[in-house]
Amino acid sequence: MELNDLQMLAVAEAMGKAIKDVTNPRGGTHGAPTLRTDCDDALRADFEASGTDRRRIVINGQEVGTLSARLSKPESGTRVVMDKDFDLVDWLRHSDGGFDALLRLVRDPKTRDAIIAAATADGELPDGCRVEQYSKPAAWLGTTLRVSVPKVGAALGAELPSAVMGLLGGGED
Repeated sequence: MELNDLQMLAVAEAMGKAIKDVTNPRGGTHGAPTLRTDCDDALRADFEASGTDRRRIVINGQEVGTLSARLSKPESGTRVVMDKDFDLVDWLRHSDGGFDALLRLVRDPKTRDAIIAAATADGELPDGCRVEQYSKPAAWLGTTLRVSVPKVGAALGAELPSAVMGLLGGGED
């Protein structure tokens, strides 16, 4: 049987869903425990207890991979921290250095929107600002693909090896 591109996409999506069911059998909610997070948590516990930062994955005597910790580089140094927010605000409002700091923040596109949002949070329109209308046309964001794993399994049942067919649930709904 030869499949067209859309049919091949459906088969690949069904296989991906079936694999996710194996690696995440408890559901796909964000933050829910998965087979991967269970393994990650076990390695982290070993790292915290004994410094182990990797595990070899061996199946039938053959090393097939590793699970390794990604670690940040240690750092140390000095930094300025704020102890009293009102004192910092007073310095920003009444010193030349504070004025220069605020000007840098307002001119930086990365921080400007946050400053304007904070300044207008109580409904006041600060000097130097104005309200404008804008519109943004609809934009292409992609597509949504839904594939029924059992239906794909049933449709391709005789064409698939038994191991793959079992993963797809044998075509049962």
